[in-house]
Amino acid sequence: MLDAFLARVKPALAPPLEGSPLERLHQSVVRGAAWLHSKDAPVAVRLISDVQADPVLRRLFLERFYLPRRAMNVDLVQQAIAAGELPQDTDADLLIDALTGPLYFRRIIGHAPVSEAFASELASRVLQAFRRPVGL
Repeated sequence: MLDAFLARVKPALAPPLEGSPLERLHQSVVRGAAWLHSKDAPVAVRLISDVQADPVLRRLFLERFYLPRRAMNVDLVQQAIAAGELPQDTDADLLIDALTGPLYFRRIIGHAPVSEAFASELASRVLQAFRRPVGL
């Protein structure tokens, strides 16, 4: 099941190629929301839940799906820092969690839709907040 899942979602979650690093990160969040709103989403939610009970499957899921996808977004954050779009002290892990956590939370809990409009607004506000110096 894991191999079939990976083969199906890899093209849908490919990183954007055009725009500034922050624009591509924004697009990546919106694409993720579109995918979480797709017919593949129930399989993903079930898989995320199922791998928690099996350490081997969890490791495979992390290594083959989650961590490579996260690394692509961390790379975009690092590119944004290098381009001066984000402060030098930006915590890439915190930023990625702030951008993606609410999407998965909405999908798994089901209290609100995971729409592209929500994802775009989320990305805009989170990225704006991370551009500001801490304490302001």
